[in-house]
Amino acid sequence: MNKVYLDKILTIYKGNNDLIRRKIGNVHIVFFESLCDSLSIYEYIIKNIVKNKSFENIENLITSPKLLKVKKFEEITNYLENGFCLVFYKNDIYSVEVKANLDRGINIPSTDVSMYGAKDSFCENFQKNLGLLKRKIKTSNLKQINYYIGINTKETVSLIYMDNKCDKGYIKNIRNKLNNLQSDINDQDVLFDLFNKSRLFPTVLKSEKPSICSNFLLGGYVIIMVDNNPFCLILDVPLSLMVNYQTHDSFVKFLRIMCLILTILTPAIYLSLIRFHTGLIPTRLLVNLIEQRLSVPFPSLVEALLMLFVCEILRETDIRFPNTYGSASSILGALIIGDAAVNAGIVSPIMIIVIAITFVTSLIFTETKFVAFIRLLRIITLLVASFSGLYGIGLIFVMVLIYLKRLNLRKGRYL
Repeated sequence: MNKVYLDKILTIYKGNNDLIRRKIGNVHIVFFESLCDSLSIYEYIIKNIVKNKSFENIENLITSPKLLKVKKFEEITNYLENGFCLVFYKNDIYSVEVKANLDRGINIPSTDVSMYGAKDSFCENFQKNLGLLKRKIKTSNLKQINYYIGINTKETVSLIYMDNKCDKGYIKNIRNKLNNLQSDINDQDVLFDLFNKSRLFPTVLKSEKPSICSNFLLGGYVIIMVDNNPFCLILDVPLSLMVNYQTHDSFVKFLRIMCLILTILTPAIYLSLIRFHTGLIPTRLLVNLIEQRLSVPFPSLVEALLMLFVCEILRETDIRFPNTYGSASSILGALIIGDAAVNAGIVSPIMIIVIAITFVTSLIFTETKFVAFIRLLRIITLLVASFSGLYGIGLIFVMVLIYLKRLNLRKGRYL
């Protein structure tokens, strides 16, 4: 059986130049050079076998902390493709963990930046990420269940939760979804779509900070951790925590809620006032607005959509450009385009102010899916306000509240 499995491995991986096979006496060693640390293989395996040529039990010679006996062929390929070295001796096969250090280490967070608190963040190494969480939560109630998902990727996906804070039925539902998942996983978007309960509003939060993830775990939330990914997925996060998940200061929470309202409703409220509710505007201000719009050839709706579109382009360029000059280029573009558009009479100065308030207040939110939700809701309220004014805005507000309530995100949890 030993010889059969060895020949089968060499046949399957024929053409892979980094597959190394080393024979020492009647011991065969097989590993991927790109995934394993050659120095560890020498120290743990080869050195001890060469020194003790006459031995009966190879388990006493291999000094690696993680040594497992493999019985199924599927386990052999899985260990081999995950950085383990396979040792074939007589009728036994052993897997020895000698993974190469292919990650970038633990760095300062790049997205979840905070002035105070821990400065560590997740990296692409699964074991390090798990260790960062377990270093903060030291209890046997912290449970972790691993899954290997994908036909080609065989990615390690870990379900992490507090056993004393989560409902058993809720956990069973998540486990069933992971067991039935057959897609290859190269990033977290597949899992995000699987567990996101809404097409409009993101109910799954991404975080790269162990401190934030540990706080959610202690609050009864469930976390999904994926190997080779520096972010964890926090499931079923309500809107209130999506906005205020990184602060406990009451004023900052109020400020963020106000920014959320302003970035969504400012263009719609402006459009409603100048088209349907001019009586609510002071007379002097109304005269100034009329004078500013005399030279603008477009309706106010087209004017607002045009400037929103330009600002979204500037936001994307700021994200894609290198950090050394990305912000400077977007600010310069905004100043030049805004000043040129006003001088050319394409847009009014007040519209520049409205759009500037809209986008400055949106900069406080960094989560990509949540920003996309804000963008969509902003356009919807703007279009509705152009036909029905403040009444339409109120209707949209009520519908969103009903929609968020029907998501029932706290179901199945002891919070």
